[in-house]
This record gives sequence, C-alpha cells and structure tokens, in this order.
Amino acid sequence: MSKILEEMAVGTKPAPTKRIRRSAEESRRVILDAAAKRLAEQGPEGIRLQDIARDVGISHPAILHHFESRAGLVNALVDRTTSQLKEKLLGVLEGEHDQKDEAQMPRLVNNTFEALSDQGTAKLLSWMLLTDADEEKNPTSTVMSEIADRGHAARCKFADSVDQPHPEREETMFLVLLVANSAFGEAVVGDYFYEACGFGGDADAPRRFRKWLGEMLGAYSLPKGYKPEER
Repeated sequence: MSKILEEMAVGTKPAPTKRIRRSAEESRRVILDAAAKRLAEQGPEGIRLQDIARDVGISHPAILHHFESRAGLVNALVDRTTSQLKEKLLGVLEGEHDQKDEAQMPRLVNNTFEALSDQGTAKLLSWMLLTDADEEKNPTSTVMSEIADRGHAARCKFADSVDQPHPEREETMFLVLLVANSAFGEAVVGDYFYEACGFGGDADAPRRFRKWLGEMLGAYSLPKGYKPEER
C-alpha cells in the first residue's frame, strides 16, 4: 500500500520545465521578444522579470545575467525598438529614392503608417517619451531631422526635374511632423478615435484615411507652379 501511495505521489508532481540551450545572443533576443510582447498586451507594468522568465523558460537570475536589472532590460528594449523604428522609417524614404511621380506622397504616407502600426512599438515609445528625459534614448532626437533632410532633398530633386523653385525646408519639416504625428497617433489611440467618429465597424476606414491624407499632402507638396497635366 505504501508503495502504491508513493507511486501516486510521484505521479502528481508536475513535469520539470524543459530548459532550452541558447547562445547569449539568442537568449537576449528571446527575452527582449517576450518583454515586447508583454508590453504590447499589458503596457509597461507587464514587464516583470519573473513573468518574462517563465514565458521564455529560463530562470529569473538568467535575465539578470543578461540585463542586470529590470531597468537594464527596459533600456535594451528601448534601444532595440528605436533602432528598428529608425530603420523602418529611413527604409520608407529609401524605397522612394528614385521616384518622381505624383503618387510618391501617398506611398510615403501609407508606408510611414505601416512602419508605426505596431502597437507594441508605439506604446513603448509613448511611455518612454513621457517618462524618460534622457535625450540619448529619444528616437526623435536624430531620426526626424534625418528624415526631413532626405525628404527635402527628394522634393528639391523633383522641383529641378520640372524646372520649378525649391520648396522651403520648414514646409518639408511641417509635412514630416504632420505625417509622423498622424501615424503615431493612429498606432496609439486610432481604434478609439475611429470608433468615436463612427468608423468602429469599418475595417477599411484606416486604409481610406491614409489614402485621403496621402493624396491631400501629395497635391500640397508639389512645386507651387507645377501642373501635373502639363507633363
């Protein structure tokens, strides 16, 4: 009888968690992925080391080994997110580098919205900008001016191709600000505003809004004396 009870007791024990052997680089990546997922689902309060360790299947001390503390993990997540966002936004401009047609601005608007459409990224950046005064961690400190510079160069190149004066750089910066603010706002609170404006059940509304905004800004951003029908 005692042997049977012993075997039954053994049978009720949970199976040990299988540990996966990973390289240090791979371990950092999966930890950051898990942290980003919890951030997207629960907000900054969801970044708890014990929970992330359980998600990944490692120990709490293992996370401390790679990041030293929760703050270290958050900083690493901010750094990765900032780099990824910069690559996405500059990639949008690179894709339009040789384009000189009137559809350029609608494409840029749509691709910028797509680059900022990840709610996890948007939530992390909004939280970071509201709580972190460190300019070195601010993704807008360099990327916005770089995007404005490239965008303005493209507008000047187009103006040259149709024998029109160059636009003002400040106007280009305002265009960049309008698109960035609109795209970032949609990623953070877009669902709420679409609902409030009566588009709650309209899954196609975001696409139509982006198209409308792109066409409006496209018409505005063309050189003042340029008429497309005259080309």
